Amino acid sequence: MSITLHIEPAFALAYKRYAEFQAGDILRLYVRTSGPGTGGLFYAIEKDTVMTDDAIFDVEGLRFVIRPTDFWYFDGGQFTYNPAFGEYGFSFSNPRLED
Repeated sequence: MSITLHIEPAFALAYKRYAEFQAGDILRLYVRTSGPGTGGLFYAIEKDTVMTDDAIFDVEGLRFVIRPTDFWYFDGGQFTYNPAFGEYGFSFSNPRLED
């Protein structure tokens, strides 16, 4: 199973700047739910290791990995960064999730 995902270079570079991630770091992207009663979903990111079935995306020296159980959320999506918003300029969109 494979997924299609676009991660802008600016997104990876901004994570290096604001979160102090370094070239060679492995960053797990995964799905989280927001607080009680809101029911919203959003992406989260943390340092991790590569698992056998992970999808792997190498961007600007960072390795982003996703477990197959989270493919449904990320497949067809795009990570972008808008520098006008500084450390709040990160965004994820996926037309497959919009209805």
